[in-house]
Amino acid sequence: MRAEGERSQTFVEWVLALLEERFPWLGSGRDEPVGGADTVDELADLYKSLIEQRDKARRENGDPQA
Repeated sequence: MRAEGERSQTFVEWVLALLEERFPWLGSGRDEPVGGADTVDELADLYKSLIEQRDKARRENGDPQA
């Protein structure tokens, strides 16, 4: 349960938190070499998990398109 006066996280804040979790160098301010293949793999995994979360939410809400 949230504390009194604490606001919920917006969609944009949620997406930024996901990106920072998966790609920590995005907000680091350091120039680090990053592998392209690793980035593509992480983006593919992120896409898959977002689709799964969306479908799960739809099923829980009784959406026939889920």
